[in-house]
Amino acid sequence: MAAGATVIGLSMLTPKIEGAAFSGLQKEIWLDTILEGFYADDMFLSEMRDMSAFVDNEVINLAEAGVNPDVLINNTSYPIAISSRTDGPIDLPLDSYDTENTLVRSLEQSTLAYDKVKSVTYGHKQALRMTFMEYAANRIAPATDSTDTPLIDATGTDNGDGVKRLTYKDVRGLRKRFDNGELPSEGRILVLSAQHQEDLELEDVERFDKVMDKGMLAGFKVYFLAEKRLPRYNQSTGAKVAWGASATPATDVHASIAFHKDEVMRAQGTVDLFSKEKDPENRGDVIGFQMRGLSMPIRGKGVAALYSPAV
Repeated sequence: MAAGATVIGLSMLTPKIEGAAFSGLQKEIWLDTILEGFYADDMFLSEMRDMSAFVDNEVINLAEAGVNPDVLINNTSYPIAISSRTDGPIDLPLDSYDTENTLVRSLEQSTLAYDKVKSVTYGHKQALRMTFMEYAANRIAPATDSTDTPLIDATGTDNGDGVKRLTYKDVRGLRKRFDNGELPSEGRILVLSAQHQEDLELEDVERFDKVMDKGMLAGFKVYFLAEKRLPRYNQSTGAKVAWGASATPATDVHASIAFHKDEVMRAQGTVDLFSKEKDPENRGDVIGFQMRGLSMPIRGKGVAALYSPAV
């Protein structure tokens, strides 16, 4: 693959890791394993503003800025008016992410040629990362089209599934919407679905190769993400499908998302390990993790989605 473009392809296969036997959980070691590289460079999460420093007792304490002052040009009237700015406090509780527990039986641990606990911990880390990323993508995607939250309809030809392909013109239209929203040109991020990636490649393969080489498209830094991790919209009405709603392949389409990195945030709270060692009923050790974290738009501005409507 050419340098520049960033592709998310986290393997869910656990590597063969050899290590010490599972004789007593060393909590700090396992928690470090979960946190290490959690926001990898190949994930769009790494582009979001990190507000972990503002977390206090699993709550982010912020303030919503009041109205900016008016600006006078060539003023000749004095004294200049004085006004105060009232900021509103905002408390944002962190979400809780809990993995289902995994049982590691003592017989397995004594007979396997690898350290299964380390392998299981790696699996829990991957599950937390992918779920956190999927929820972040869903929260970035706007529910409706507005001046500050563009919802772009693809305008291409039928992709073979009865919906329109995404085109380069559509992406330029998104750029125009960000320009009119006075979002800085530096720091724009585009996360393309696998289908939209294919659409652009089929439209102009040479141009797409340049995108892959530079990792940029119409001023946006490009990431790619599996469709199942991206939000869904109704292809006929354009309505956003609610998080957790059952999939309806006949009407749902997965969207690509876009944002400005200064307009979305993420925060990391505590990560905790829950375990039951030497469980007498299951003859093994039970392990699970809980992570507190939050990802969301900061001001309801500078976030967008591109979806493929029905032909």
